[in-house]
Amino acid sequence: MSFILRILTAVPYSNKPIAKDVVASLHSYFTCNMLIAFAILLSFKHFAGRPMECMIPSGFNSAWEQYTENYCWAQDTYFVPPHVFVEDVKPEDRHETRVSYYQWMPFFLLFQAACFKLPTFIWKCLATHSGMKMGEILRLATDPANSTIDLKKANINALCVHLQGALRFHTRVKMRNMLPHKILRCLNVRYSSHYVVMVYITAKVAFLFNVCFQLHLLCRYLLPQFANSFGLKEWKKLIWPPENYSSWHSSGLFPRVTLCDFDVREMGNIQTHTIQCVLVVNIFTEKIFILLWLWFVVLSAVTMISLLSWAYVLCSQRSKEHFILNHLEMSEAPFDKTDHENKEAVDRFIDDYLGIDGIFVLKMIAANADVVFTTELIASLWRSHYSFEQQRK
Repeated sequence: MSFILRILTAVPYSNKPIAKDVVASLHSYFTCNMLIAFAILLSFKHFAGRPMECMIPSGFNSAWEQYTENYCWAQDTYFVPPHVFVEDVKPEDRHETRVSYYQWMPFFLLFQAACFKLPTFIWKCLATHSGMKMGEILRLATDPANSTIDLKKANINALCVHLQGALRFHTRVKMRNMLPHKILRCLNVRYSSHYVVMVYITAKVAFLFNVCFQLHLLCRYLLPQFANSFGLKEWKKLIWPPENYSSWHSSGLFPRVTLCDFDVREMGNIQTHTIQCVLVVNIFTEKIFILLWLWFVVLSAVTMISLLSWAYVLCSQRSKEHFILNHLEMSEAPFDKTDHENKEAVDRFIDDYLGIDGIFVLKMIAANADVVFTTELIASLWRSHYSFEQQRK
């Protein structure tokens, strides 16, 4: 375990998660770094050790032994069950049971790591076009200096001014109903009051699609005959084998012992040798694949739950009212949520002032900062909105 941790600290961008969302951190930070660590671990075995060891004929010297192992590693080996005689297996059947994935495992894991990093990269690129700088907002909200009263007030005021400017800009664009924005609505989506939420939900969907794609790819990579069921039945048999079911060591799924055919020219004659090889690297590969499959299943379920919960929070008027009313009631501002007029004012505050982007930003702040900071920020925005409404009357 300490070896893997040293590998993780050696990766340039892996020391600090860039996402403030737990699910995003699981995808782009934890899973990505885990895949990189596995790739480095297998690369050490591939290029700095002996990933394959073969039992050669007695007449071969050390040079022939090295050549045989290099040849069988570069070419595909094939698997024959222990109870089957090798001479009974036809050449075309040997091709069907070939084992070739082990050479590409480090590159495959690095490809998976890049796929898990991609949705966060897209989120960061698209989110910068919004008037709300999510990175700066969350940095101020989670500033350790917020334990000091003066600095906390300064950060709250800075956030309040920033959010007021962005929210009022969206309100002006919406109220003026400008013709260019009506005609080119798809090109001016970044000026809309739901742009940040749209980008965030898109990133969530990308996370879910990617983990399902990786799960399908993992099964198709090793188990093409079980790709349609994502390998659920076969993995269940491997982890909890029923009676009279062979383990993966003898099933050909993660074979440790395989066979290799190669030709040797001697005095104008060609002799074909069939040798037995031990895939030492499969000791690590089998455990990595099982761990990744289980983790991808858990991650896909967690991502789906997170996506549905955010969809409910952002689309349900009752959920938004409950969130704002509770924080306003806890604030120092005189507020009675049972008052009908106050409830109508809160509805205008949510729908006309904050909008779905404002609710999203406040929800993100509440998820990362302490409840006192979130309450005081919402109260500050409420007072600003209330005074603005009084001026318009």
